[in-house]
Amino acid sequence: MVEKSKLRAMSRDLQSDPDDYMHSFRKNLFMYIERKDITLAEVAEAADISVSTLKTFLYGDSSDCHLSNAIKLARVFNVSVDELVGCGTISPETRESLQIIRQLPESFTSFVRWTTRYHYNMLTSHKVSKKAIEIMNPEFENGNLVATNKFDLVDISDLNDDIRPKAFMGIRIPCDNYAPNYYKGEILILANDRLARPSENIFITIGGNLFIVKRSEELIDRTKKIIYHGIRDNRKLVDDDACMVLGYVVKTIQDPCEGDR
Repeated sequence: MVEKSKLRAMSRDLQSDPDDYMHSFRKNLFMYIERKDITLAEVAEAADISVSTLKTFLYGDSSDCHLSNAIKLARVFNVSVDELVGCGTISPETRESLQIIRQLPESFTSFVRWTTRYHYNMLTSHKVSKKAIEIMNPEFENGNLVATNKFDLVDISDLNDDIRPKAFMGIRIPCDNYAPNYYKGEILILANDRLARPSENIFITIGGNLFIVKRSEELIDRTKKIIYHGIRDNRKLVDDDACMVLGYVVKTIQDPCEGDR
């Protein structure tokens, strides 16, 4: 069988079709067995199923698959049953997170697990009667906001009912370089429940740097592209795989002891 590192890389190409999961199941199986270093016999032996059963999944008109067989095959390819079958029982965001973590070296996955536990413990240790979110404290270096692992909690229980449920994190502005839009010490509350409107400010991250931008669409080489414009310097950034949207600014507050802006 192929090395686990290659299997991890291949998992990024797994398809999902919740409306016809047998179709995506076949496509995903074909993706693996079409490799020259993976044979039907090897897969069947590793999964402890017969070659004829495997061929039925690949070439037959089977409309279903026994759960036990799906589990065995998923174990062979080192993926979840949902990913192999493509049945959509987990969200696209969760699938993406699994695929990203799977590509990381073990030392990095250990760090991810530690970070996840840290944030979980921070949030769950807050009083149950209050609504709190984590606030990132970035640094301003060489003209850019730089993401850090410095977080604290802010109670947002007093925010309006139309804002509080969708607020998921905040970012504290560390300088006055974003005036008159934002000032040092202000906390920008972010939501990501929908696509930001052109009039709304958005936080995106590229290579560890944070940018506060507005969103627009432009034709580039006859193709419609999403373009982000920095609110501080009007820097133009094209949406691509290196760009991740954190959310749009739904509210600006000061440190709780100083009151709302």
